[in-house]
Amino acid sequence: MRAKRIGSLMLCLVLAAALAACGPQTPGTADPGTSQSASDPAPAQGVVPGLSAENFPRVDGSTANLPLLAKVYSEVCGVPMEEAETKVAVSGGTGAVWRNMMYGGADLLLVYEAPENIKEEMAQDASLKLDITPLGRDGLVFLVNAANPVENLTREQLIDIYTGKITDWGQVGGTPGPIAAFQRNEESGSQTLFMKLLMEDRTPMDPPTQLRPAAMGALIDGVAQYDGSGGAIGYSVYYYAQLMYTNPDLKLLSVDGVQPTAETIGSGAYPLLNDFYVVIRSGEPEGSPARLLRDWLLSGTAAAAMKAEQYIPIQK
Repeated sequence: MRAKRIGSLMLCLVLAAALAACGPQTPGTADPGTSQSASDPAPAQGVVPGLSAENFPRVDGSTANLPLLAKVYSEVCGVPMEEAETKVAVSGGTGAVWRNMMYGGADLLLVYEAPENIKEEMAQDASLKLDITPLGRDGLVFLVNAANPVENLTREQLIDIYTGKITDWGQVGGTPGPIAAFQRNEESGSQTLFMKLLMEDRTPMDPPTQLRPAAMGALIDGVAQYDGSGGAIGYSVYYYAQLMYTNPDLKLLSVDGVQPTAETIGSGAYPLLNDFYVVIRSGEPEGSPARLLRDWLLSGTAAAAMKAEQYIPIQK
């Protein structure tokens, strides 16, 4: 069911593009043609006093946070999830999301780690001050074809695969055959985590174009279908690969003997972990829609909403 939901959520990107073409909207400003008359029913009430669909802030986020964006809209605006899923959208890759905040296109982000080049851009803008607060936790996971006999790789083996020292599955206990190591583009959230959590100061080999898909779903499908041989490996974040874009032809590898699950990620036992964040501008006034929503997201009520969508809140 959750895998099907991503299709309707991603259709919102088209709606977002159409809205952008109409020019920017000011949060809290209603369309004059849809103003409420005395005889109209009162708008649905959500859980945050002072916040409703009429003044909901402009929110953007990473692809893996789309279900969370919909859940937040549903809870705050008091509408069913099916309606909320038509009201939210994301800019694209994680880099594009951070840029949307930098250049005034969003008031609040639910987003994964910023790519290094985006961090450099933000550092050059002395006027840009952001409040970046950890909200939830996810893991970088590695994927192979379900028929691949390999079940576990160490971090050192993964590094050797992605630097070209290990090139054959027979070197790591699998069926002999070449390893096709998929990567993502540098502004994707999963590539940022791959470089930060695994590669650190090492440089991965440069893959051919067909092994560097633009979209996370394309990587998952590419690893599953590659050459009909099951010889590919790739990576994603746990939430996306396990709960949003599942593929029955794939399995998640354990790393250093620890299988990625909600439990091992939540407890910190899984070795490749990183937070995702709620972000607003530091200058947001008290009582502004963005700050009201940020404060609610950091509350226990929001943590329950996150768990309902199977996200892993940061332990307070």
